[in-house]
Amino acid sequence: MKASGRWALGTSMVGFGVLTTLTSIIFGATSLAGMGLASFLIGLLTLYLPSQPSVTPELMAAYALSSLENVERFLRELGPESKATYLKVNDRSDVPKVFLPLADNPTAYQPDLKDYDQLLIVNPEDPHRTGLLLDAPGASLLALIEKESGVDFFDLGRESVLDALKTGLVESLELVADVKGSFSDNRIKLRIREGSVGLSKSIARLAPKTLARLGCPICSAAICAIVKATKRSVVVDNASHEAKYHDLTLTSPGGSEHEAR
Repeated sequence: MKASGRWALGTSMVGFGVLTTLTSIIFGATSLAGMGLASFLIGLLTLYLPSQPSVTPELMAAYALSSLENVERFLRELGPESKATYLKVNDRSDVPKVFLPLADNPTAYQPDLKDYDQLLIVNPEDPHRTGLLLDAPGASLLALIEKESGVDFFDLGRESVLDALKTGLVESLELVADVKGSFSDNRIKLRIREGSVGLSKSIARLAPKTLARLGCPICSAAICAIVKATKRSVVVDNASHEAKYHDLTLTSPGGSEHEAR
């Protein structure tokens, strides 16, 4: 249950229990006393007993590591050192994609729509346009965020995407403790503070190249949300994952300054 829902339910039951108990004392209705006391105690338990996150750490870790295994193998075999581009989303039903050129590309490249079913895009005339076209590691997590929070990021603008991300990741799924970020000109910065689901160490050990190029699944889901809301491609300039924080620096054309604290 979401934290806000637990608080509302617990408060209501405590209030009902107090009122019922007082009524039983005033009117001498002993049959109501047991009901009031039970409601009061259940309300206290609902308020103060620790809750489990919507997605358990074990489930999230198992899902993330298994989904990134093949991506890490590709990156290890092909060895690209280029920056990944999260491609703009043209329709609300589109699965966010990531293009990873095999040679460093000075500008963000958007493959043709006819290429979207290919894993390896080959352009013999321009090595910067040859690379891997992957489903974003956080695409499924973004879909879950949208389902749980009731928000479709395609309907949002840049000014509200950070608040919606915080609602989805912190309140609805309880995956992280906090999300902060800023938009300024063509640069986007995100800082995500880990909660009970700590994935950085496990992924850094088993999928270091994926972590550095594409970000962890939580970071990737946040980037997918930004791409879907802004309708723009985004280049991952830097993705760092420390013990408690995930820091992302992205570039995207255009935009005015906006910050969420």
